[in-house]
Amino acid sequence: TSKIFPLNASVMFFTNVSSQHCDQLHSRLQEDNKGNLELLGSHMRATIPLECIGDIMDFSPLHEENVMSMNEASHEEDAKIAIQEMLQQTDLIFKQGHAELFWDETSLRNFHTGLDQQIKRLETCQSAAFGAGTSPRAQKLQLTRLRVKRYFQGLNDFLKDKQYSSCAWEIELKSKIKQWGLKKKSKDQNPQKKSF
Repeated sequence: TSKIFPLNASVMFFTNVSSQHCDQLHSRLQEDNKGNLELLGSHMRATIPLECIGDIMDFSPLHEENVMSMNEASHEEDAKIAIQEMLQQTDLIFKQGHAELFWDETSLRNFHTGLDQQIKRLETCQSAAFGAGTSPRAQKLQLTRLRVKRYFQGLNDFLKDKQYSSCAWEIELKSKIKQWGLKKKSKDQNPQKKSF
């Protein structure tokens, strides 16, 4: 079966987070995203082949369930925690997915650099703003983090079941591009609404 490197685009489309606790966090995340979006786009095909229809049917229920869970992270602090965890999980996928077989060394290095920059920015903001502890607020943020991990676990199970096939990665990539593209459009039309 033809295989490509796992591309999870969901983490690349979080451009709606505001910067209440860290100056210019929003714009800096957007800047970091730009190069990674270009890399992701250069590694995807224009259309999903017909032979992938069966995989699309298998993916849909999983995708819908995960989206419902992830959409609960609607507040700014929840979104920051979720974004950080998604960046970390995506970085892990790239490190465990034998990326050197599918990406050239320069592209892979640049992609990891972009992820690392975003993770560090968010970690700094969260350390300053949220702190740690067992308060209801801290427990709520931890629950958000666990939901993200569960989302990626479901995704990893699907991809492993499909043996990391080209179809599986193309379907997942395109679904995330569509999902977060629609969220960004909605945010742009209603700038007063904070969405994740």
